[in-house]
Amino acid sequence: MRRAWPQRQLRAETVDRLLAAVLLVWALFDVPWWWRPPGHGGSAPVILGFITLAAAQSVPSLWRRQQPAAVLALAGAALAVKYAASLNVWSAGAAVLVAAYGLGAYGSNAVRRASRALAACALLTVFITLQTDNGNHGPPVACALLATALGMGEVTAAHRDTATAAARHAQDMERARLARELHDVVAHQLSAIAVQAGAVRLAAADDPQVVAAAIAAIERQARSGLTELNQLVRELRAAGDTGPGMAPQPRLGDIPGLIERAGESGVRAELRVQGEPRPLPAAVELAGYRVVQESLTNAIRYAAGAAATVHLAYRDDGIMIEVTDDGPCAAADAVAIHGGGVGLAGLRERACLLGGQLEAGSAAGQGFVVRAFLPGPP
Repeated sequence: MRRAWPQRQLRAETVDRLLAAVLLVWALFDVPWWWRPPGHGGSAPVILGFITLAAAQSVPSLWRRQQPAAVLALAGAALAVKYAASLNVWSAGAAVLVAAYGLGAYGSNAVRRASRALAACALLTVFITLQTDNGNHGPPVACALLATALGMGEVTAAHRDTATAAARHAQDMERARLARELHDVVAHQLSAIAVQAGAVRLAAADDPQVVAAAIAAIERQARSGLTELNQLVRELRAAGDTGPGMAPQPRLGDIPGLIERAGESGVRAELRVQGEPRPLPAAVELAGYRVVQESLTNAIRYAAGAAATVHLAYRDDGIMIEVTDDGPCAAADAVAIHGGGVGLAGLRERACLLGGQLEAGSAAGQGFVVRAFLPGPP
C-alpha cells in the first residue's frame, strides 16, 4: 500500500472541493465574529457581509473548470471590495490566483487567448510600477503573481493538449494495427473458403471424393481463422487474461502451412529460402508472414489455378520477401485495382513502421509480384 500511494491521484471534483474548502476557511478567519474581544467583533450585518464576501471568493472555485472566467470575476470583485474597504486582502488574493490559474488551464481557446493577453498586461504593469512605486512593492508583486498564475495555467493546458493528442495518436495507431490484422486474417481465410466452396459446388454431382476433400480443407481453414481471431481477441483483453484456443502470433516458420493451404485452394505455391534462416524480432516475423499471406490471398482470389513462388532471402540487415505468381494479365490488373486497396496498403504501413519498404505491381511478362524488405538485427 505504501508503494502504491504515490501513484494514486485524487479526482478532479475532490481537488476542487478541497481547494474551495481551504479558501473558505482562510477567508472565515477574517470575519469579525461576535465572540472576539471588544473593539474587534462586529455587528450581525457586518458579520453577514464578511461571510458573503468569503463565500463569493471561495465557493465558486468548485466550478473553476467549467466557468473559469466567471470564477475569476467573482474572486476579483471580492478582492476589489476588500481593498476598497481597507480589509485584509490575503485570502481574496489567493482566491484570485487560484481562479487565474483555472482561467489559463481550463478555459476555451478564446478564453485562453484572453488569459495570455491578461498575463502580458500584468507583466507590463510590473515593469511600469517598478519605476514609479516609490518603495511600495505591493502592486508589482501582485501583478507578477497574477502573471505567474496565468502562465502556469497555460503550461498545464499545453501539457494536457499534448497528452491528449499523443493518446489520440496512439489510439489511432492501435486501431489501424487491429484493422490490418483483421483484414489479413479474415480476408485470407474467407478467400480460401470461398474458392473451396465454389469447387465443392461444381464437383458435387461428379466426384464425391473431391467434395469430401474440399470440405475437409474448408474446415481446416475455418479452424485456422478462428485460432488467429482468438489471438486478436486476447490482445484486446487485459494483460494476463488467457483462455483455451489461444496461439502465439504467426512467424516466418509458419509460411509452409500457408503454402499448403494455398495449394488446397488451387494455387500451386513453392517456397525458396536463400541465406541462413535465423530468428528475427516478433514484429518483423509477423509482418513477413502477413506479406506472404496477403500475396497468396490475392493469388487465390484473382488468379486461381496459377503457380506462385515465395522467396525469402535472409540478409545481414534483415530479410527480403518476394512473392510472384504467373496469373494472367487480367488477374494482375484486378489485383492492382482491388487487391491494392486495404490489403497492400496495410502491408506498406507495416513495412514503413518497421523501417522497411514494400512495392507491388505487375510482373515482367504476366502475373503479379510483391517485394518487401524488413530490417532486422544482424
